[in-house]
Amino acid sequence: MEFLKFPFLAQKVIIHQMDLDVVFLMSLTNLRVLTVVQRVPWKHVKAISYKNRRTHTSVLAVRSQDDSPKVLEIRPSNRSNREILHSTVSSGFSMIYNLPTDSEALTILFDENGVNATSLFVHEHLGKLFGKHLQFGSTLTSYEMIFLPAVLPITSNVLILHWMVDPDELNGHVANMKEQENLIISNQMTLFLVKNHQKYMTSKRLYFINTGSLAPDILQRFKGQDAVLLEARCKVRHVIAFVDSWKKGYSSNDLKFLRIQLDTALLFRPETVSNALGFKHFSTSRDPPRFYRTVRKYFGAEETLVEHDLTISTYVVRNTDRIIASISISEDRFDFCVWQWNEGQMMEQGFIDHVTS
Repeated sequence: MEFLKFPFLAQKVIIHQMDLDVVFLMSLTNLRVLTVVQRVPWKHVKAISYKNRRTHTSVLAVRSQDDSPKVLEIRPSNRSNREILHSTVSSGFSMIYNLPTDSEALTILFDENGVNATSLFVHEHLGKLFGKHLQFGSTLTSYEMIFLPAVLPITSNVLILHWMVDPDELNGHVANMKEQENLIISNQMTLFLVKNHQKYMTSKRLYFINTGSLAPDILQRFKGQDAVLLEARCKVRHVIAFVDSWKKGYSSNDLKFLRIQLDTALLFRPETVSNALGFKHFSTSRDPPRFYRTVRKYFGAEETLVEHDLTISTYVVRNTDRIIASISISEDRFDFCVWQWNEGQMMEQGFIDHVTS
């Protein structure tokens, strides 16, 4: 192969000018070529994102929020005469594929018994090519051909729950997912109600659009660090019960940030919550502490940063360790921000005039 005769600097330039589907195929031809591809720096490929549709899964290389070229597709075989069988040099896996055309992507195919092995091969080979720094994520818009969660260790998922998703199929899918670092749920279901699942509660970061009536249960059982619940249907008593449980050290001990945005048909009564929980006030002699927390938010594996930047004048205290949480409630929103400092440390910094029992 003439390519292997070039110096590495030239090889690197050539490879970076290739489409990624060509790089993928070329890496399967020869162990020496695979080694060259692996030596090329791929830091600009930040993540691999799987987008699962009804008929196939697209595999994208995420370079930035606006630049995610398709590497290949994974589809069921239709046994056409275009299909090519190739024994890969890196693992000996017998891969079936269709070459890319002007209108179709490189397609890796599987038969009725080979979906798991094919998906795992693609996943592992992408990791070999682009490096250990990769994030992996998945966006599911269809639940009719589900295979990725049971096979691949993907811990950043986006679930698009369209209006006709079957809740039982969805629950089966969620049950197969690994424990989640980042879980985003966009709920558009109208025919059925979403069923709650333990994976929602144990996700490190949960962002739930149109939470609806699931909000009270999530509020009571969430064990992660960050939760944003939008279009939530919950009442003042649920908020009071949550804060009271946190103050006693009974629940949400790892929580760092919580936001609840109410459904537009509902309203909180802020004074009821304040009176029931006995909000304390930071010192009026200086500005209250500014709560600033940067949270990674994933769409598939595509990473953006969300900054929670809040200045809140009231707080509550956890009895077990005197850690404080800034707390704010309006008619349509509830924010709960847990600090790393206890009440005494905040007093030393001048944010609290004096500690009261």
